[in-house]
Amino acid sequence: MVTVDFKSVFEKKLAERSRDFKICGLISTEGNIYPLGSDTKVLGAVFEVFTRPMILEIAQENSFEVVEATVQNYYPDFTLMNDREDSRKIAVDVKTTYIENDSDSFSFTLGGYTSFIRGTGTKNIVFPFNEYAEHWIIGYVYKRLARKKAADHGVFTTDQLDVIALPYEDVQVFVQKKWKISSDRAGSGNITNIGSTNGRINDFRTGNTPFESEEEFLEYWRNYERTAALRKEKFSEISEFREWKKSQE
Repeated sequence: MVTVDFKSVFEKKLAERSRDFKICGLISTEGNIYPLGSDTKVLGAVFEVFTRPMILEIAQENSFEVVEATVQNYYPDFTLMNDREDSRKIAVDVKTTYIENDSDSFSFTLGGYTSFIRGTGTKNIVFPFNEYAEHWIIGYVYKRLARKKAADHGVFTTDQLDVIALPYEDVQVFVQKKWKISSDRAGSGNITNIGSTNGRINDFRTGNTPFESEEEFLEYWRNYERTAALRKEKFSEISEFREWKKSQE
């Protein structure tokens, strides 16, 4: 069975590429370039496209197969495996967010806690959850640039690349196991999403989590209730969880 130190090999691939991330637009077969604009969903897709060739190279060099999610909101973005019967698949998910200032902290949502980590482990996931041995997050954090909306609607040619304004700068990247960047709070805006830690890039690169292990992370979120009222009766943060667990023994 082929195994790989995913963090090391991906960071090596990243170092081999330009770290300027100057992706300025989409090009048509006629040679017209359409600027990206500042929509965060579009930029998130761009960084996923930037990631894809590196994942494919890692797979080729290690005789892995790659399966990409074909359904929106399915986890993960990429699955690395020896074959479909492999019981130690590697999940790779790409996350993107922005900051306004260098001193800003940031966070992500890390997927639902009521879907594939519970029950049969098959809801909204490419392969059953128990077939994955590793869960990695590749995170891109960029500084958003203020732009006039009219600038987003121009069409350029390939000899005008130097005049196409980029909607972002100062891209920073981290590669970390999912559990090591998880918080013990639900993600904002969606109470059934796991929230990441809130911090700066080094918190994500080194791993900053209240959990002592991946096993504790999974047990916590598998028992985390959907509503504040139910959590009040059970637990809503890690110290309460540990007390609750003792009471179940």
